[in-house]
Amino acid sequence: MSGYYDTLCSLQTPTSPLSYISSLESPSLPPSPVLPTLSITKWLIQEQYLRVFVKHLTWWASDHDSSLQFHGKIGVLPSQNIDETYELGKSVKCVLTYAHHPEARKQIVVRLFPPREADGRYAMVVRSGSGWMSARDFFNKEHSVMLQAESKSKTFKELWSKEKRTVASTAKKQDEKTKLRRQASVREVDDRYTVAFGPVFHQFLRLPQEIQDMIWVTAAGLTGMYRPCRHRTSNVPGPHIHENFYPRPDSPITISTMLRVCKALNAHMAPWIYRTTKFQFELTGFTNFLWISGPENRKNLRRVTFKFSSLALLHCLRWLSPDPVFLLFDPPAYTSPHGLQYFWRCQIQDLARELHLHTLTLDLQGVQPNHVQMVVRILRQAFGSVKYIRFLDDSKDIPEGHWRLQGLREKKSWRAMCREWFTAYSANGGYMSDARRWKTMEDLENDMDVKKDFFDSIDDWQGVQMP
Repeated sequence: MSGYYDTLCSLQTPTSPLSYISSLESPSLPPSPVLPTLSITKWLIQEQYLRVFVKHLTWWASDHDSSLQFHGKIGVLPSQNIDETYELGKSVKCVLTYAHHPEARKQIVVRLFPPREADGRYAMVVRSGSGWMSARDFFNKEHSVMLQAESKSKTFKELWSKEKRTVASTAKKQDEKTKLRRQASVREVDDRYTVAFGPVFHQFLRLPQEIQDMIWVTAAGLTGMYRPCRHRTSNVPGPHIHENFYPRPDSPITISTMLRVCKALNAHMAPWIYRTTKFQFELTGFTNFLWISGPENRKNLRRVTFKFSSLALLHCLRWLSPDPVFLLFDPPAYTSPHGLQYFWRCQIQDLARELHLHTLTLDLQGVQPNHVQMVVRILRQAFGSVKYIRFLDDSKDIPEGHWRLQGLREKKSWRAMCREWFTAYSANGGYMSDARRWKTMEDLENDMDVKKDFFDSIDDWQGVQMP
């Protein structure tokens, strides 16, 4: 016995068992009018062990890793053998009572183990057949049993309502007899030895929405930046081709799995993810991402980052530039069939116009400084609206006065920009159509005069800010 008390004293619990025992009121004597002195002493010792065990059971109930649905009570059965003691780690007979059905009782055998660490929690296993089950699994099973019993009770009511009174009455009587027989075989337990317990934690969907969001963000490995494309950027011949590979963050679940948990979660988390995440794209993946996102998610997209490197302006001319600029140069794209280029261009422009961005971010690594102004103007007009434009250099913020942004706010027309592009690249293949390359600057001016109002317009940056 002394060894057990030494074990109890070693536990760092709110109140040590010995001090708890000393504070207990004197236990009532057993009902037998005459008992030997030795028997009374053993009974008193057993009573103290019983109360200490109930105290440990109370500490278990206050912080247990058990069922999230089961509500009930565990009552410790006093043993008829006065030599028996109640110790942690040993089998103890108890009575399980269901909170919503107090008339239903069940005798079980439990083993309660102390915490392994100072700030740890108690552990419990319950006898099940010829083996043992964890408290979580056992009480989850019991909860399922009670649900099945309630379902049968509803079935009895349905049979009764259909005037099958004989069948319902017989089934009800048999059910009552079974309950009475079970209750007769299970003794009632003194309230002093009974501990109520239930779910320690709320069900997940009952937690505050902010806490749910934090849990999902951690579980899915959301870092605030998502790069949908993870393959070679382009097969187009050009001066510089980058590999676009980023390791996926380690996470227990994927975003797609998370959004399939339930409809309520999908309805909240999908818009939240699109509004708060920075989506980064290089030369590929943007059109496909907008397409598979769907109209409901596209309207929630707020932050987009582009990292086009040295092909930035050529890429923008091919896919996002206004039609007059595109038709003026008709930069080739290697698609099969050739007409697929025009279909993709129409598709990406229609999808981009649906976006109303809070922040458009451009990573200017590899972009020539004299191309930045035209790239910005093309992207600004491609989207429905843009509130802020942010600039990076190799993922690092740069201020407006940075050397890469020289001449950014210079008032320059489409005509001047197109003239600079033609002068710089008319001798190189791949930057404009052969038909345009073979023409002169005078021909270029004449073609732009057809839409003079457009090509002479100037971007005044009205309504656009830099954060």
